[in-house]
Amino acid sequence: MSSSRTPAGRLVDTLLVGDRWRTFCGCSQTAFLEALTAALEEYDFAFDVDEQPPSGTERVLYGSDGDGTRVTITEPLETELTVVPVTADPIARAALSLATRADGRERATANVCLVDVSSIPDERKDELATLMQGVMDRLECEPWDLADHPRFKLAVLQRYKIRRKWRYWSRRDRSVA
Repeated sequence: MSSSRTPAGRLVDTLLVGDRWRTFCGCSQTAFLEALTAALEEYDFAFDVDEQPPSGTERVLYGSDGDGTRVTITEPLETELTVVPVTADPIARAALSLATRADGRERATANVCLVDVSSIPDERKDELATLMQGVMDRLECEPWDLADHPRFKLAVLQRYKIRRKWRYWSRRDRSVA
């Protein structure tokens, strides 16, 4: 961590992140993957991309009806990023199915994905932070901007947690070794 972080800030980061970082992003899976691969190529990271079906939990809780994508980084650090499309939780999906037509539901629940970085190598956190900051710079919106999505409209604390998790990458040193 940067020396400017307070002990309380480091504790919050440890509780929210630990060795696995997982949160929502306010863009589509495709947009996030385009930004990620562009940043990976710019910083000369070696990586492989493959499809990964969402787990049962991701299907039920996040409404993931499409395949996820796993990006395995092998050099200069080893970690995996998984990006899964998200629509809405079961209650929101049921309410939307009663209140709107299918095309309206699709528009209302589009443009959110779940991003999972597992695991975060201690000795390479700064390089990973540089990569994630590069991804954030390439996105057309702030990744934590989810207020218009039905899943997050009333979830003020969850939106705060999501924003805090994205800001985690901004607080790290941004130099690639």
